[in-house]
Amino acid sequence: MVTRQEQAERRREQLVEAALVTFARKGIDGASVKDIAEAANVTPGLLYHYFDSKEDLVAAVLEERGFLPQLRALLSEHAGQSAAAVLPELIRAFDDTLAAHADLVSLFFSTSHADAAFRDVVTTAQNVLQSYLESRAQAGELRPELIGAAAGAMFASVAIGHKTGRRVDVDELAQLVLYGMGLQPPFGGS
Repeated sequence: MVTRQEQAERRREQLVEAALVTFARKGIDGASVKDIAEAANVTPGLLYHYFDSKEDLVAAVLEERGFLPQLRALLSEHAGQSAAAVLPELIRAFDDTLAAHADLVSLFFSTSHADAAFRDVVTTAQNVLQSYLESRAQAGELRPELIGAAAGAMFASVAIGHKTGRRVDVDELAQLVLYGMGLQPPFGGS
């Protein structure tokens, strides 16, 4: 027998999924609460029972379907490891997340730059990655002047690959970033 709490969790999950699909189709700015409720086959009132506003729903979609929680966990777990060991795993995890949630790719490319929640998540993810890369530069592995560009380029390359249907080779992208930022070739090359 399904408990009320389990039923509520399933309904919330259904609303988050409907929001993701609707945001991907219409953009965050173009999607209304009514659109999301229709996609979930519920009333707008029920949606407001779970979320106070559309902005809260955007935040839930990004937090629960996005890569930021996984990025934080991965970098926390591997904080002291070399960039050569961590970056391929990180890029692969981001690539897998986008493959599992294709609507995230559409959302990424359809979102207005005015949407603060989305912009904040992207900026936070880049900052989290930059902090890790800075730690590896301090360890003498990477050139510090390229960290900002590398953090943005890694995420963008994977996302663009999904958008165009030409996914990047994870290991090649990791090598490109590491060779470009490295003080010496990272994979035993000359």
